[in-house]
Order: sequence, then structure tokens, then C-alpha cells
Amino acid sequence: MTFAGLRVIHILAVLFWIGAIVSLPALVLTGESAWGWDLHVYTNAIHSLRDGHDPYADGIAVQQAFHASPQANDASIMPPYTYVYSPITLPFMRLVSHLPLTVSGGIYWAVYASAVLLMVWLGTRLFRNSEHVAMLLMAPLAMHFPGLLSNNVILSGNLAYILYAIILAVAWLGWQRGLWWPFYLAVVAASCIKAPLLTLLCIPVFSARKQWMPVGIAAFVGLLLFFMQRFLWPGEFLNYLRAVSLQFEYNHDFGLSPAGLFGEWLYAHHWPYTAGSTAFYIAYAIPVLLSLFLLAKRYSKGDISLEQWAPVLLLGVVLLNPRIKEYDVAPLTLPMALIAWRLFAWKNRPPHIAIEFLLFFLSLQFLSGNDAAVWKPLAGCILTALYIAGAWQLFVTSSVNMAEKYCDKGGNSIAYNRLPTEA
Repeated sequence: MTFAGLRVIHILAVLFWIGAIVSLPALVLTGESAWGWDLHVYTNAIHSLRDGHDPYADGIAVQQAFHASPQANDASIMPPYTYVYSPITLPFMRLVSHLPLTVSGGIYWAVYASAVLLMVWLGTRLFRNSEHVAMLLMAPLAMHFPGLLSNNVILSGNLAYILYAIILAVAWLGWQRGLWWPFYLAVVAASCIKAPLLTLLCIPVFSARKQWMPVGIAAFVGLLLFFMQRFLWPGEFLNYLRAVSLQFEYNHDFGLSPAGLFGEWLYAHHWPYTAGSTAFYIAYAIPVLLSLFLLAKRYSKGDISLEQWAPVLLLGVVLLNPRIKEYDVAPLTLPMALIAWRLFAWKNRPPHIAIEFLLFFLSLQFLSGNDAAVWKPLAGCILTALYIAGAWQLFVTSSVNMAEKYCDKGGNSIAYNRLPTEA
């Protein structure tokens, strides 16, 4: 592409970024979208702690009162939610409760906005030269299309955006410099807030050498910190578990993972869902782990580059999370777009790639139709399908790379045709 063409692309990208950022407050000010609903839950927890109460017990009481009232039948009213981060986070929340809400809220939103931008920027580090132009224009859309589907979850203020930005940043540090201890600290700390994030420890296992021991130690520490809370804060811990269970009982919020979607289907049919969804999770987690292991061996041999491997790896690792939420697929938007783009580009010419990708993207928005009942199953299916397709493409392309690596132009094995070296 000419210099003038690149300049036009960069100008368009800047305009896209301005539009993406400006549209967020515009949606709020015009009343088109609610905002801060997860932050509202954190605020309620702070109020409970200021009054010397158990935030889980207070939240459960509010939920029970709401669902016993006629308001529970009004679909236009958002039901109340309870603080569902483990009790180990309460000492920090008590410290925050000493600050005025305007101060703590202002700091939080500033950190949150920085984390969103950092997460998108980290996704751009996986672009290859041939993908730079198309993905540069795609990057701003990651703010409004988590998992490639239109959704306003970015306005929720959920802490997951900050956690994922930190974890992906230290993972990039590990990939570039081989320095992984910050990653382990970040994941263990994040697991104190969201325990399923311990599955992210698979990232160094499948993308770096000799990481089994530190990963095992980090997993042990994370699990120990979780279970010890039952003895340090017994009352709060039991209420915390009850608050988590109400996410399924009251809110029917099983997430969009394959196991979550299956559990929701079982629940809708009034069948026991715990054992069924667990068995279903094990049934697909084992093949995912096996495929990650086999592809990781090819990555370690140099048959797959980091830019090729990282998007597929991130999708596979997040699939190992038994309860994937909208904000869990937000960091995967660009990796998913990259996998889709590479599938279309595999045996296609540039004009056809762009047209097919655009049709694919628009078709997804048409299918979702901004319907919450459709969004989750569709997002789960897209995530799973792109992982399978991306992994399959890597198996094929890495096999070709291996063949070219060990064979000469005539197709003869180089390994068996080398001349013996002199002693």
C-alpha cells in the first residue's frame, strides 16, 4: 500500500477511535443505555460495610424481597444483584469505604478506562503486517462488540476489564522477556476476586518452557487462599456461597460457556443442572486441553509463531472457564476477529477477504438482534466454533511448516540426507 493510502487508513482509524469513545457518554446522556450497574453493586457493598453489616447478607435480603414482590414479574425492571466476590476482598473494600464515593468512583473509572484501552492495545500486538490495515480499523469496535457481538457491557464498570488488562499485560511481558512471576502474582490476586480466573494459569503452561512447577505452586496458593476463607470468615463465606447460588436460582445467570449454556437448558427443563453441566464441562475441557497441549508442542518447536498461537491459546484458555460472562469475552474480541480474518484469508485474495469478513460480522449482528435471549448462546457458539476452526487451521499450517522445514525442494527428507560431519 502506498504512503498516501496508509495515511488515509490511519486517519480513518483515529476517527473510528474518536467515534467509539464519544459514543459511550452519548449513550448514557441520551438515556439509550444504563451504566455502572456492576459498580452499583460494589457501592452497595461499601454502604453495608460502612454500617458494619455483612454485604452478602444485605444483598441476599434485598434479592429475596424483590423476588417475593410483584416487581419480579416486570421484565422492564432490572433485578437487584448481590456482591459476589469472596470475603478476602472485604478488608480492601473497608479501606475504600473510608473515601468519599466521588473520589473512589472517580479513581475507579479512570483506572477502568485505562484498562479498556490497554486491553485493546495489547490485542493489536498480535497483528501481522498483512493484517495491520484491516485490524487497525477493527480495533475501536472491540469496545462495543465484545466477542464480535454488539453489547454495552463495557458500561457496566465490571472489575473484570481491569483484571484482564493486568493479566494480559504481564502475559505479554512473559512472552517477550520470559519473565513470568508477575503473571503468577496477578492471576493469584485476581483469583481472590474471581476464582475461575485460575484457569488463566494455562497460558504459561502452553506458551513457555519449564512452567509446570511455578504454575502448580500458583494454583495451590490460589486454591488455598480460597478455601482458607471458610475458617477466617465462616459466616461471610457461607453467605458468599449463598449469594453465588442465587445467581442461578434468581437470575438464571449460567454464563455463555458450553457448560453454562447446557446448565441453563437443563434448568429451563426443570432437570438437575449441577451434575449434568459439570459432566458436560469435563467432556469438552479434556479435548480442549489436549488440543492446546499438541499445538503448544508445535509452538515450542517454532512451527507456529506467537502471533498465530496467542489468539487461539487465549480462546482455548477462556473456554476452560466453566462460567464465561460477557466481560470475559471482551478481551477476546480482537483475537476472535484475527482468527476469523485468517480463516477467510487462508486461500483467498485481499478484496474477497474483506468482503467475506464484513458479511460475517454483519450476519452476526443480524442474528443476535440485540436480544439477550439470543446473545449468550450465539456468543458461546461463536467462541467455541472459532476456537475449533482456529486450532484446526494451526494444525494444518504447522504440519505444512514442519514438512517444509525438514524437506528439501525435491521433497526429500533433509534429516536423512545430511552428509556425516567429520570427527
